[in-house]
Amino acid sequence: MQRMRQNTMLAAVVLMSVAVAFAGCGGGSQAPPTTPVTQNASVTGQYNLVLTSTNGKGTTNIYTDFTQSGTTFTGAASTLVCPSNDLSQCKGDDAPVISIAPSGTVSGANVTMMISFPSTAGADTVTMVGPATGTNLAGTYTDSQGDAGTWTASAASSLSGDYSGTFNSTSNPLPITPTILITLAQDASFNLTGKATIMNSPCISSLTLSGQAIGEAFRLTDAASKASIVALPTGNRFTFSYNFEPIAANCAGDFGRGVVTNQCPWCY
Repeated sequence: MQRMRQNTMLAAVVLMSVAVAFAGCGGGSQAPPTTPVTQNASVTGQYNLVLTSTNGKGTTNIYTDFTQSGTTFTGAASTLVCPSNDLSQCKGDDAPVISIAPSGTVSGANVTMMISFPSTAGADTVTMVGPATGTNLAGTYTDSQGDAGTWTASAASSLSGDYSGTFNSTSNPLPITPTILITLAQDASFNLTGKATIMNSPCISSLTLSGQAIGEAFRLTDAASKASIVALPTGNRFTFSYNFEPIAANCAGDFGRGVVTNQCPWCY
């Protein structure tokens, strides 16, 4: 009887040990909780920025192309800074004489950016901070001249397409406004190539163009004709200025303004 009681107790101990062992194996198979990894913001491609002063100094538009490596990003040396989005006030439109390149860092969704450019009151350095929401950026800024305000940045689209509009000379206004048709193609490096057909101009009928997209703004030249064009987006169209060098074979020294509209903005 005593031997039977001992055997029963031994069997119970064995069963308890096996149960504990299985419980231990089951608990060990559960993965420990993990901390979510924060994704860094992506700031790359063509961008339009708008700074809005809270001190009554109006707005400033900045057009640039960003490239990013890790947590740092830089803007193109051809960046345009245009107070009031006014072509006559743009800085950087005579690169490489004036080269403006913003730069910044990302940490998670947080973005910090700086840009320095000449102004009527001297060199101005602007510091922008704020979060990214997808490709859109927004936040607040301060500058070295005591201004402050808010800023936004949005990704711009390719400039490939057909444009049409009119222009006229400032130096020698024409009674019949010339028309211009422009076809542009953009590559992955923001380079532009194209053709312009001009009607009702007494000195030029066509241009062979090359240049660069700068955000949604663009700069074009015709080296043979010694002509240059700089254009800014203004609503659903583009305002541009043009200039022929004094030594140009045709239209020498002529300069003026014009407006073109993308004939199919949803096609590209």
